[in-house]
Amino acid sequence: MGTNGTKHSGSLTERVVAHVTSMIESGSLLPGAKLPTESEFVRQQGVSRTVVREAISKLQAASLVETRHGVGSFVREQPAGEGLRLKRRSVNTAADILAILEVRIGVETEAAALAAARRTSSNLQAMASAMKAFMQEIRQGRSAVDPDFQFHLEIARAARNPCFLDIFTALGLKAIPRSRYQIDEHEPQRQEYLKRISNEHEDIYGAILRGDAETARAAVRNHLGNSRERMRRVVETREAQGVKSR
Repeated sequence: MGTNGTKHSGSLTERVVAHVTSMIESGSLLPGAKLPTESEFVRQQGVSRTVVREAISKLQAASLVETRHGVGSFVREQPAGEGLRLKRRSVNTAADILAILEVRIGVETEAAALAAARRTSSNLQAMASAMKAFMQEIRQGRSAVDPDFQFHLEIARAARNPCFLDIFTALGLKAIPRSRYQIDEHEPQRQEYLKRISNEHEDIYGAILRGDAETARAAVRNHLGNSRERMRRVVETREAQGVKSR
């Protein structure tokens, strides 16, 4: 019970860290901006105060925020060239999304292969939990961005190489295309697309479960490649219709 609780808490903490990191990198939270209070985080993210405090500590350790006792936590101005950190940029256009997908293909294919060789039962349980949450959300008509991100985060964790986890955490929720780029489509098409993503997640999970590194690598490449090609088709269609690709 204690081990599972700690694992669950750690996953929630990293979800909050990824959420705040994404807002900072997208410019939604500018240097000097005050973060929400503990109570606001608890209400907005549906987590405990302990999780919020752990997340703030991680953000402090990453030099993303600073806390002024009795006042609150604030976004830090980021000096150039400090450690492994992605340049802060807005992610709004299809070109931005395509660039991130190219990076993800390069990083996550290898992470999945390593995860197949190194994963533990706890890693598999966390991936399965994320897949279950994904299906529950799409049944409720939601976009399932958070559990989608969580599934890929768990793969990075299972690779047992902190650099993979650092990169994916730095990308944050903007790693999931539909969190940034809204595509106009009818609900049946949207549901079909989300179910296809769920099936692709199952293919990745199955390969990692079996310890099949090459199949895991191929399954991730197929999954992210499909996202990239879908985004390209959207761009081409909009350009043909004279619609700005945003």
